[in-house]
Amino acid sequence: MRPQSAGPGTQGPQGETRQANATLWASMRYFAFGRVILAALLLLFVAFDDVSRLADSQGHRTMFAGVATAYVAAALAFAFAASILRRSFDLQLAAQVFADIVALALLMHAAGGPRSGIGVLMVAAVGGAAVLSTPLRAIFFAAGATLLVLADAVWQALDTEPVDTGHFVPAALTGAACFVCAALINRLAMRLAAQEALAQQRGDDLRGQLAITQLVIAELPQGVVVLDAQGGVRTMNRSAQQLLGSAGPWPAIERLARAQGGSGPGEPLELMLAPAPDASPEDAVSRRVRVRSLKPEGPPSADAVLVIEDQREVEERAQQLKLASMGRLSASIAHEIRNPLAAIRHANSLLAEQLSAPAQQRLARIVEDNSVRIDRIVEDVLSIARRERPTLEPIDVARFLDSLVAEYLAMSGAQRSRIDLAVSSDAPLSFDPRHLRLVLINLMTNAFRYATDGAGAVRLEWRRGAGDRLELAVADDGPGLPPEMLEHAFEPFFTTETRGTGLGLYLAREFCTANQASLRYERYPAGVRHSGAFVILPRIGAAQ
Repeated sequence: MRPQSAGPGTQGPQGETRQANATLWASMRYFAFGRVILAALLLLFVAFDDVSRLADSQGHRTMFAGVATAYVAAALAFAFAASILRRSFDLQLAAQVFADIVALALLMHAAGGPRSGIGVLMVAAVGGAAVLSTPLRAIFFAAGATLLVLADAVWQALDTEPVDTGHFVPAALTGAACFVCAALINRLAMRLAAQEALAQQRGDDLRGQLAITQLVIAELPQGVVVLDAQGGVRTMNRSAQQLLGSAGPWPAIERLARAQGGSGPGEPLELMLAPAPDASPEDAVSRRVRVRSLKPEGPPSADAVLVIEDQREVEERAQQLKLASMGRLSASIAHEIRNPLAAIRHANSLLAEQLSAPAQQRLARIVEDNSVRIDRIVEDVLSIARRERPTLEPIDVARFLDSLVAEYLAMSGAQRSRIDLAVSSDAPLSFDPRHLRLVLINLMTNAFRYATDGAGAVRLEWRRGAGDRLELAVADDGPGLPPEMLEHAFEPFFTTETRGTGLGLYLAREFCTANQASLRYERYPAGVRHSGAFVILPRIGAAQ
């Protein structure tokens, strides 16, 4: 079927042209094979000596046999060319239709003219050509066939004495049938071609939407499991595999399907999934999940979708939102505290100058110390709230640590011997220098608080760790963090010191996150001098 906009040689999208060409060549092959069958049937008249029923003279019978034989040979050649030679579609079609109407016209002449009934085959040939032609060419082929039929009718009429006009009526009817069939069949073929092109376009759109849907589902943080009517798993995304366990998710899915089936469609429920027997230590924890069933409208045998959410992640997101709200509120309160706090410190300083009694001076120092502590808390809260966009720069770690240690010693009054610097790599670190300074100051303050007074009690090390990945560690020889405290160490306002603010480690981790790095605590094995270290892991590619 050949629409005008998708025929060979037309300009258009490469995919549509290729599809149209494939359809046209397939139709031409069927057209050529049908011609072989028709020519073979005509040749059977010669084989079974039935030509005498059509041809009334020996010369006409010989002509019929010769034309039928040549028509079979031509039909075979055209079938071979249509199957093998995928070039010059219009030329091949014109040659085939020309051979059809000429051969059928000669056979009709040998059989006695239009009244022989072979003209019906001419109509069939023109109709087949109309399927593969444009409207103009279909009418052209019909006109050619009609002219040959009328010419044979004139020949037959003039060849008899007296003139026999009985050939003109069947010739006229055959010609009219050729034009009507050519127009109708070509019109229907164009409509079918348009519908085929539309179906192909819809199929391409559907495949594209399906691919996008699969990509979106694969990247969803929620687990998605598609179940058939019997509860079998058709497919699941990566999040579902992680939630259910890659080693043996089927019992868990069967439990989910049974539980969901008993609760009614669409009603969410919560389940506790036990870890798989061969799960890794990181995954060997029970998971509390929330399951929702989505069933499309349709027959009861339609597939169902289970949406699985890890309640731990939901709660963590809620906690993050709560902390963000608390942070904004704390920043507002801290900003309002700064001015009256400055007034209190200034008044206390003036008052301390006039006090002479030791007890009164001690009370003034208590006021000053606690005012300084409050001021430090306010400064930390405002640092968290500001969270300016970091400016990542390649930092020479050795030079940066030397200047930082000198600054810290001048600020804290600690002894230089207590700090041990170890730089085993000259690779730069991509970090905001101001943020890195704040992070290391917090970590060093925490380390000096718990470290001993011995030489090298606190160690700053720029090294290559597991997987040849660079990391910056701040270690101390103190007692280290016990497991029960490590779980809450990075939470805001968590501290074991009465004079601590509880924001140092939280602030350090926030600055690391802003610089696309991570901060973790690493406990060292027994027998090593330093009990543990806080380790900064820059993002992959930030330090090589």
